[in-house]
Amino acid sequence: MTTRRNSIFRWPSSSNANGSASPTNGVPAIDREYQTVNSANAPKILKELREQIKKGLPVNLNTTTVSAIIDLIRHKEAIDDRKLLLEHALSFVSKLEDGPLSQTLKSKIIQLLYNDLTHPPATSISNKYAWRTADGSFNNIDIPDLGKAGTPYSRSVQQSHPLPRNQLPDAGLIFDTLLRREGFVKHPGGLSALMFSFAALVIHSVFRTSHRDWNINETSSYVDLAPLYGNNQKDQDRIRIRDGRGKLYPDVFAEDRLLLLPPGVCVLLVLFNRNHNYIAAKLLDVNERGTYVDPSTVSSDDPEAKAKLLAQEEEIFQIARLVNCGWFGMVVFSDYFSTILGLVRDGSSWSLTPFDEMRLDDHSTFERGKGNQCSVEFNSLYRWHATTSQADEQWTTKIFTQLFDGKPVDQVNVDDFKTAAVKAQKMQPDITHWTFGDLKRQTDGSFKDDDLANILHNATEHPAAAFRARGTPPIMRMNEIMGIEQNRKWGVCSLNDFRKYLGLKPYASFLEWNSDPEIADAAEKLYGDIEYLELYAGLQAEEAKPLVDGAGLCPGYTISRAILSDAIALTRGDRFFTHDFTPYNLTAWGFADCQRDPKAFGFGSTLGRLFLRTLPNNFTENSVYTFFPLMTPESMKTNLTKLGVIDQYDLSRPKSKTSTVSVEGYARVVSILKDKEGFTTPYKARVDRVLRRNRGFFPIESDKEKQAIISVLSSPELLDGIGRYFYESTKKLINANSYNLVGGKVTGIDLVRQVLRILPVYWVATDLAGIQLKTAQHPHGEYTAAELYDVLGEIHSFIFLNVEASKLMVLQEKVKTNVHKLLRLIKEGLGEEVGSRLSIAGIVGTVSTMFSKSKKSEHHDIVKQLYELGHSTDQLANTILALMVTGGVELVLATTNTINYYLGTNDGEKIAALAKSDKNAQFDGYVYEALRLDPTFRGVFRFSSKDQVVNGQDFKKGDHVFLNTASANLDENIFTDPTSFNVARSTNERVFSDGVFNYLGEGLTVKIVSQVLRAVFEFSNVRRAPGQSGPLKRFKNPSRPELGYAYLNNAQFLSEWPTSMSIQFDTQK
Repeated sequence: MTTRRNSIFRWPSSSNANGSASPTNGVPAIDREYQTVNSANAPKILKELREQIKKGLPVNLNTTTVSAIIDLIRHKEAIDDRKLLLEHALSFVSKLEDGPLSQTLKSKIIQLLYNDLTHPPATSISNKYAWRTADGSFNNIDIPDLGKAGTPYSRSVQQSHPLPRNQLPDAGLIFDTLLRREGFVKHPGGLSALMFSFAALVIHSVFRTSHRDWNINETSSYVDLAPLYGNNQKDQDRIRIRDGRGKLYPDVFAEDRLLLLPPGVCVLLVLFNRNHNYIAAKLLDVNERGTYVDPSTVSSDDPEAKAKLLAQEEEIFQIARLVNCGWFGMVVFSDYFSTILGLVRDGSSWSLTPFDEMRLDDHSTFERGKGNQCSVEFNSLYRWHATTSQADEQWTTKIFTQLFDGKPVDQVNVDDFKTAAVKAQKMQPDITHWTFGDLKRQTDGSFKDDDLANILHNATEHPAAAFRARGTPPIMRMNEIMGIEQNRKWGVCSLNDFRKYLGLKPYASFLEWNSDPEIADAAEKLYGDIEYLELYAGLQAEEAKPLVDGAGLCPGYTISRAILSDAIALTRGDRFFTHDFTPYNLTAWGFADCQRDPKAFGFGSTLGRLFLRTLPNNFTENSVYTFFPLMTPESMKTNLTKLGVIDQYDLSRPKSKTSTVSVEGYARVVSILKDKEGFTTPYKARVDRVLRRNRGFFPIESDKEKQAIISVLSSPELLDGIGRYFYESTKKLINANSYNLVGGKVTGIDLVRQVLRILPVYWVATDLAGIQLKTAQHPHGEYTAAELYDVLGEIHSFIFLNVEASKLMVLQEKVKTNVHKLLRLIKEGLGEEVGSRLSIAGIVGTVSTMFSKSKKSEHHDIVKQLYELGHSTDQLANTILALMVTGGVELVLATTNTINYYLGTNDGEKIAALAKSDKNAQFDGYVYEALRLDPTFRGVFRFSSKDQVVNGQDFKKGDHVFLNTASANLDENIFTDPTSFNVARSTNERVFSDGVFNYLGEGLTVKIVSQVLRAVFEFSNVRRAPGQSGPLKRFKNPSRPELGYAYLNNAQFLSEWPTSMSIQFDTQK
């Protein structure tokens, strides 16, 4: 929100009741503003100001003063304090003579400075305030019981029109006359049954009326996933494992009332359980604060260690809950609200996010995070039984038949409900054994993914019903009667009272309320006067809003307006979505993980990300079932066709995929790697998606093509020249980017960020592809080294790695764009007359690298020799692109892992001594061993092309197979003492993953890494930087088997590529 910043030079103009500016009546603006401040003193102030101007201003309006004033005008919300505006203003005021003008300006300065801060403070430090309590208390620190579970509902609207209970129509008669369903009418906006399953989850998060006392709301008044976590500490304790990992029991949740709802609601809750456990595991892996330990290493006999583990358990659980609630909130404001507002139909990713700080004209902050208390009026608002799908109606009928022993629905009364509730509660098993929808738990307590996905797919296909009078299924008769009676006991206002409270026009007649004459006439005969129309019945039977732009839910007009107000109150009023929604409280990774991405596939869908994370084998990366589950596939076909993007989506029902088959052991891994026909790589399919004409992109071509490229790269002259380039460039980059500590005796540098990430990028860009990078000397380059590193990393990940499915489609479009841009730049570097070898050599020879090397460089021979293979221009460009992609980023991993392996070790000292004493020393053995023990990637993927058996392991046609090359290189049947370091170990049996060893060639890869290793260890007394700066910032990532480790990038998202590791060395004299 853009607001005006009040300054000492301006006061807000007075406004009339409707917010418009007051008429000037011919008074100059400055005089008018003084009048609004203090009309009694206005003549004195004006006179004093005029006299002061005549005397001369008490401050010199020099260029710095003018610059500060201009900055205020241009940047009202982000003033540059280096321009000293406040200091100029204080100087001005301090030199004024005492009087009304001086006093007014001084008062405005005080108001401005006071309003900079919130009063009282919005939050406090310590875990007590950083974490949500089990019952929702202390959301407002000053009013701790506001919104707490177990407290009474609030009342929003003052009842102004009498609604005496003895004069109101019978509740059953109201249902049978105005609400009972007459046939099924599909929702006009194409909403699915799952939309209202998610709505039920939101509603039950904030409404749970006590059966013992209808005045009490047994859940909190916040969107805090209470149905999952419980409404009090006792409930919460029942779902927690408490083993130091912060996890919940598999697929459990705390709210038993949801077991009586259609199973889609429970499935959604199970997915949030799984999301919590994923988050908790990742928090333990990342270990941002460095205090967590592996619980399996803690002895139960050590009281002190056990106490620390329990503290760790609590911290991980609470942070995971904050992040998971963040996810829930983001789903509400992406998929849910997008559907409610009809934005999906327009292909819009816009969202009404109400969490941010906003400044008012007087510089005070617009209220947020002050808490919330659900009211009885809004309890009445969310009775959406009319939208029940036909399938859910049948399911509910079946459940009620069981609960009431087959008693006809018209004969079921309140006592029957109470008896059934007690009966159901007594029959409940232990919470870890609850089931729903006829599902069965597996031995580990979880449900089968296929079973959960089947329910979600069905609920996505089933159309919801339209909001309308006479639309509520008969099976819900007693629920609605109880709701009407409940509202009467609460003394809820009339419909018109509620509309006036919202600022809406009250209805003058029943026909205005509902234009269907039959409905209006029936209601008028029941109530007599529109002013007597109760809120409950008035909301349910009101005429529905038509399907127009900005409307997707299409409930009654009053509901449509009220739910927006309630959603803002629920979320903007929540301290944990506002003041305490911080990267510190949620950790940097957790904060980033739960953010909504407006650019995400599916018009910014967050629910799709949840499905792909928790049911990865049952949803696909481009399915409408994944990204638009709150709409039916039928309706989305119409919408996507209208938007012209139907070709980007799969409309078919997703089929279950088999889990990845893992292959361990040297013999099996090598056998499968050699069988190119029985096990194919997935890379060609990925390349085809971003580059149709891909001849020359050799990693997806035959072994003959690959060997031809590797032969070019393995000539002795090229090996020596490229090795020398990397050695010299490493030294130069370290000297150029290092810094001295105080005293000048110690030099430091972030080796990964400022050297290792840059080296390969400069090589593949300038010397291989002829692309000029953007530098201080060449400001017009296409990319900086850091930008190209990110681009190549994304291309490499898309083609060769198992990218997170929720990000695949967006990444595909980015990669496609960058691939074609890089090819254009490569072809420009090759020159127009590509048929002339002299032209190519000349063009490449003019490439100016970062280090101003001689134009006649051995590196340029790479391109010349590649051209000798007889490839066309397109093929040659594709080959160069493939070399950029395979070498530009994985070499960073190889050099990083190798150097990291030896820092601070005895072998590192041997390398340093050898590097300094013998310029011709070979470090190949050190490279081979480091990358055997700490490889760039732990394995590769293949697809089984047929049913087959390999060394006793069965494979089915289509199986996705992971070959664990890292474990193969530690097979004790092949390697003696495999986990120990042995620089003299034979290299013949090594197994390499698909990457630099296979695509740049073993010889060139080892040469590059060994020369970088040598250059680094030639510096005196090389060592890790102290404390947390020294270790390589990485952590294990079990969810991605191909990755040895994962990293956090600058945006705090998981990345495959290293980011930081600092070293120090003695300053050279």
